[in-house]
Amino acid sequence: MKIIDLDKEKAKKDKLHSYLSKQPIDIVILNGHGSSEAVAGQNEIILSTGNGTYLLKNKTVFIRACDAGTILGKEIIEMGAKGFIGYIQPFMFPIDKDCVNKPLEDKLASPVLECSNKVGFSLIKGKSAMQAQNDSLDEYAEVTDRYSSSEAINSFLLPILLWNMASQVCYQ
Repeated sequence: MKIIDLDKEKAKKDKLHSYLSKQPIDIVILNGHGSSEAVAGQNEIILSTGNGTYLLKNKTVFIRACDAGTILGKEIIEMGAKGFIGYIQPFMFPIDKDCVNKPLEDKLASPVLECSNKVGFSLIKGKSAMQAQNDSLDEYAEVTDRYSSSEAINSFLLPILLWNMASQVCYQ
């Protein structure tokens, strides 16, 4: 499977739309800041209602951005996407102040991101949007159980995990 990474400065609307229109892409995974109608890349909106959603026809889409599962996610499906996974509330995760620029090393964010990342890993393995959603929800349930213990050190993660779990939606 070929992966095209539009990281940081490459996360621009024109670049994303060009790739989506010219490359044979089956899975689209976007991380960014979001709203009910848009998702932003590096300093600009890269996808929004009425602007680029048609490019996601016949693709499976995961957008990890606040609120993107409300209006934007539904429009993506209406435009012919195979499936959509996103969040209908703000996506939350804690940040260790010593790891702000190193999210892969952040032990506070890790349990939350693990659960969300399960969507992308499952999609890349060829699973459908609904299967990826279920894999992610199963991961949330496992991690939530781990942090529900009276012996759990980081039990403050529990409400965040439950929030994201309840806010993650899948449309097909």
